[in-house]
Amino acid sequence: MKELREIVKFESYDVACKKYVDDLHYIIKNNRKFQDKLPVLMLSGGIDSMMLGCILKKYFGLKDSITVGCIHDTDDIKVSQDTASKLGIDNNLIFVTLEEVLDNIHLCKGKNIRTVFNLVYYLIFKLCLQKTNVKNLDLVQGDGADTLLGSIQVFMYRSVPHIMKKYNVNNDEAKTIIKQQYYADKIDPSRKTEKGSGHLFVEIAEELGANAIMAFKHPDILRWVNDTEYSFSRPDKKLLPLKVIEYLGYDPVNVKRTIMEKGTGIYEIVQEKICQMTGKSHPNTAVKVLVNQGAALPI
Repeated sequence: MKELREIVKFESYDVACKKYVDDLHYIIKNNRKFQDKLPVLMLSGGIDSMMLGCILKKYFGLKDSITVGCIHDTDDIKVSQDTASKLGIDNNLIFVTLEEVLDNIHLCKGKNIRTVFNLVYYLIFKLCLQKTNVKNLDLVQGDGADTLLGSIQVFMYRSVPHIMKKYNVNNDEAKTIIKQQYYADKIDPSRKTEKGSGHLFVEIAEELGANAIMAFKHPDILRWVNDTEYSFSRPDKKLLPLKVIEYLGYDPVNVKRTIMEKGTGIYEIVQEKICQMTGKSHPNTAVKVLVNQGAALPI
């Protein structure tokens, strides 16, 4: 049986927010590579990228952000522009066409890509960032924040009654234990495969001469965020990061959790294309074939 971690409790949101801000400030400062230039924020319409933007504005004089996409009028694009306006920074919108994505699937050969989401993520970021000059820039990215806070997926918390009985704890403590165990699994160094897509952004940045700062992927410093009481952090509502944004003096009214290009149909189109290319019926099996064989595939 895994040893339970201590649950972290704060006397107020201000105390927790100050610690979160101080820790993220420290992480960004110590992971910068190009000190002669201002860092650039990879801005989505999400809560976590706005929180990073608030910190970058306060401590690093943030002036520029980059938002990438394939469809011009998605909610996340609109909210990105709204966030940039609130922060008083420029927002460089860079788009790639669906045709460009489909024509460049071969770029995924040999990459650490396992899912259709990975594939679309890699191609959109790679093709968009190639259209601008990010060489010698620190690019601050918000991947990993959901995992750190605790999964917002309801299914994960179905085992609450079992955990309550097993450890003789109340409902809130059970939910906290579940998200602690979820995070522990995600950051387990013995895991043989990467989860999520953040590792692909790091690779893209390196390929383009930039430095990726993955601010939320520092469990040695930020694990306490995951250890906070479920009722305090509320991963399902992203309550703690919303409180941080307010603590820094900004209004998070429009931001929400986003999934890149969700609802645009791009994932379904790419799935159909790669299954056609490989002759496979399951999209993620097709991805595996593409990554391993790449351009050698019959089309």
